[in-house]
Amino acid sequence: MSKKEITTLKNDLTKKFVIDSLMQKGNITNEALEPFEINFDYIQLIQKFKEILGRKESKKKTVGKNKVAELEPNKPVDWTMQLAVINYLRRLYKYERQIFNQAFYGLKIYENIINFFNSIRSVLAQNALVLINEILSEYVPEFDEKNQKAPIINLVKTIIPTLILKANTSQSFIKNEAKTCLETLVTNMKYNESLVTLLQLMNTKKIADFELIYTLSLKLIKNVGKQFLIDSNQFGLMMSALGDVYENNRSDLYKRKCKNIIHTFNEVMTKEEFDKKLEKCGKKEKEKIKEILEDRIPPNTKKEIHHNVLKSKDRNKSIERPKSNCNTKPVLKKQLDIKLVDSKKNQNENSENINNTNSDQKKEEIIS
Repeated sequence: MSKKEITTLKNDLTKKFVIDSLMQKGNITNEALEPFEINFDYIQLIQKFKEILGRKESKKKTVGKNKVAELEPNKPVDWTMQLAVINYLRRLYKYERQIFNQAFYGLKIYENIINFFNSIRSVLAQNALVLINEILSEYVPEFDEKNQKAPIINLVKTIIPTLILKANTSQSFIKNEAKTCLETLVTNMKYNESLVTLLQLMNTKKIADFELIYTLSLKLIKNVGKQFLIDSNQFGLMMSALGDVYENNRSDLYKRKCKNIIHTFNEVMTKEEFDKKLEKCGKKEKEKIKEILEDRIPPNTKKEIHHNVLKSKDRNKSIERPKSNCNTKPVLKKQLDIKLVDSKKNQNENSENINNTNSDQKKEEIIS
């Protein structure tokens, strides 16, 4: 599709198109989506998409102090028609990927789809998330064409904050769909922008959001792998975002999690590779994470540090002594027997002394 044709689609939204009633149902599985008929008029279909998705409620515009001019109202749209649009987009993505990309990214239909996440119709929100998850789950970055890389990155950067919000504040089934999308994203969207966006979003006061973003960031760092991080051209932005989180939040929770992320970087890369990459960053980025790095524990020295901690505890006599392997039961039994014998002997001696004292007292009484 040429630029001229795309421009035509933007301006000409008047052609009629009858939408299949079967597409106006929710919870249609991917397997149930059927291919289009031969010679299907995709241009007319996409025109209808834009017409339906672009409709807004009538608004009023103030002209002067007292005069109010009403804007020309758009025709009301049935929400089932919008649901049909989502299902048609799913079919396009499954069978006509090129046409889908031209409509979804070229005409920025994805912005309308993201707006459906907040729809009062839960079925619309759920199916919009299903569409996004299908896009993310089947996307392969290794085969990314130059003209498609930028659009998918724009989608990722736009959608992550919205998905984080929906994953913590929605109804249970919407929440689950949003979390599924995020899991798919950190598995397949192995881009610098994905990781930078997540690290920047960690700078939030909402603990639930922070914990979710932290978990996703760890998974993405591990998923992108060593070579990706070594070749990354946005490593400085990652460190800068992490440094901002550390500086702007006094809570020990935030500081501890920031250190854990640095540790994860060092698990994927070696300490030497990490430091070499850091050397290429700007002075500001280095300063921001300086305090985090001071407390960094390289993986290869953890055992040694643990050993030193045990030594210091031993010097303070606050560590438990290791249990002996020898069998101490016979010794203990012998010691107990000796104590019993001694106690019995003492008891006998005491009784004899008492008897002798009593007999002496009786003798003295008789004599007197």
